[in-house]
Amino acid sequence: MLYPESIKLVTDTLWRVKKEDMEGCIEDLFTPSEIVELSERLLLLKSLKEWKAQRQIAEEQGISVTTVSRGARVLKYGRWAIGKYI
Repeated sequence: MLYPESIKLVTDTLWRVKKEDMEGCIEDLFTPSEIVELSERLLLLKSLKEWKAQRQIAEEQGISVTTVSRGARVLKYGRWAIGKYI
């Protein structure tokens, strides 16, 4: 399956999930390491929204400044403006 069709399948499916069932569905769909990785990305974006310095975020989260910079670009230029949901 190509990427655009994959995104559509995932989003269409998740939109139908009731809020109270979402946690279980995420546990069914993703491995524990994928869930941790996603939560780390969300924490990075949240830290950026709090106007923390990129170097400080990198040190606190044990990631590279390059990774933090990528997160900053996502907030600034991201296709779906995830920042308003963080």
